[in-house]
Amino acid sequence: MRVNEVVEIVGGTLLNTPSIAMFSRIICDVEQIEKGDLFIALEDSHITQAIQAGAYGVIYTHKIDMSDEEIAHILVEDMQDCLMRLIRYKLLARNIAFVALSSLIEEGIATNIINDTRVSFFNGDLCALIELLNDENIAFIFTNSEQILQLGFNIIHTNKSKEYPFLVLSHTLFDSTILYKEAHYRINLPKLFFSELNSVLQLCEQEGIDYALEQFKQIPFFKPNFLNAFGKIIEYGQASKVAIAEEDIEQFKRYMAYIANNATWGKILFLVPPVYVELFNQIAQTFPYSSHEELCGHLHRENFNFALILGIDDESLVCALNTNRRYVLEPDLFSTLLSEEQA
Repeated sequence: MRVNEVVEIVGGTLLNTPSIAMFSRIICDVEQIEKGDLFIALEDSHITQAIQAGAYGVIYTHKIDMSDEEIAHILVEDMQDCLMRLIRYKLLARNIAFVALSSLIEEGIATNIINDTRVSFFNGDLCALIELLNDENIAFIFTNSEQILQLGFNIIHTNKSKEYPFLVLSHTLFDSTILYKEAHYRINLPKLFFSELNSVLQLCEQEGIDYALEQFKQIPFFKPNFLNAFGKIIEYGQASKVAIAEEDIEQFKRYMAYIANNATWGKILFLVPPVYVELFNQIAQTFPYSSHEELCGHLHRENFNFALILGIDDESLVCALNTNRRYVLEPDLFSTLLSEEQA
């Protein structure tokens, strides 16, 4: 971008007459500055470092002593407004579309299968977004952030449709085999999330976004953690006890209904924060937990096939189970001999 162009876009004041005319990138992180960059100085203490690293220009909010008048010094009143103006200019100039995902489940599916280099998944702040836009290849930004979506001019929404473009050949509680475009795919996705899968597939087809369904691995939602008798996570399908974590209460209710309808043979256990015990105790056996230790204690002691855990995500559940494992002393040669002597 040209110097005078930047000054006009941000509504700033050029404090000197620099010898340079253009900037190659816009950067907020001083550690990432390269020769030719325009530095957004969120902290004055970083300005000298940015100039030494090769910045061709600096934007800041109050006057400072110019250590180098060869580069552009641009003064603005409000840095947040400055960032928003630069972002909106780049979005408009390059016709970049925001894709508004309706849920984290859609995002999980999309990140698994989309392999288009024009697509970026983003839920960061304004500084991270302006740096992302340095990539000239970006055409679609997938996001769940309302703040980010408000900056866009071209916003694409995913659509819900009852008609699926794939045929379900078989399914278990946690995975499915489908026929899509004359190819068979076995995916670790329950039919519970077919609506979200359908939305992502239709979006990709509609916008010409490259994807590969065979790349699908797993999403961290309704993810089964199979537990042995000692509460240790073991391989998929190798135990009759399954623990499933979910932070959101509405998704938790969705999981609850899905299991009730599709696994009537199973014993269900609810583990919830104390405030929800009365609500769910009317449906199935429910225990409160206030700590990871208390949660794992219930998982170790209680008899169940499916433990639905509210208020924790899958990563935290796995960490808690690994940390609070119920250790059992394995017999060895010496303990066996000792037992025989004592007998």
